[in-house]
Amino acid sequence: MKTVGRRLAELDKLIQSVYEDKVAGRIEPDMAFDMLDKYHAEKKTLKAEYDEMTARSESERQDEEDVAEFISHLKRYAGATELTREMCLDLIEYATVDENNKGHKDRPRVIHVYYKLIDKPLTNKNRLALT
Repeated sequence: MKTVGRRLAELDKLIQSVYEDKVAGRIEPDMAFDMLDKYHAEKKTLKAEYDEMTARSESERQDEEDVAEFISHLKRYAGATELTREMCLDLIEYATVDENNKGHKDRPRVIHVYYKLIDKPLTNKNRLALT
C-alpha cells in the first residue's frame, strides 16, 4: 500500500513536470500529450487499487475491533446462569422467526439470532414487519 501511495505521489510530480516542460517549450506537444495520457491512465488504475486496499484495510481493522469488543461483552456474562434482558440488549442486534409451516403446525419454527458487532446490522427494520 505504501508503494502504491509513493507511486501516486511520483505520478503527480511527473504530470506537473510534463506540463511545465510543455509550457516552457522543452518538449513537443504531441510527446507531452502521450506522456500525460500514459501517466493519467496509470494514476487512475493505481488510485482505484489504492482505494480498494484502503477500504479493505479499514474493514479488517473494524472487524478486529468489533470482535475484541464482542469478546469483552461476553466476558462480562461468563458465569451467568440465566439470560437476562440486559444481556440480550447488550449482545443481540436482532432476531427473526421463520413463518409457521403451513400444514405442519407441529413443527417448531426456526429462530435466527444476529449478534451485535459480529453480524451485519439490519439496514431496513421494516423488512421484518409482518405482511
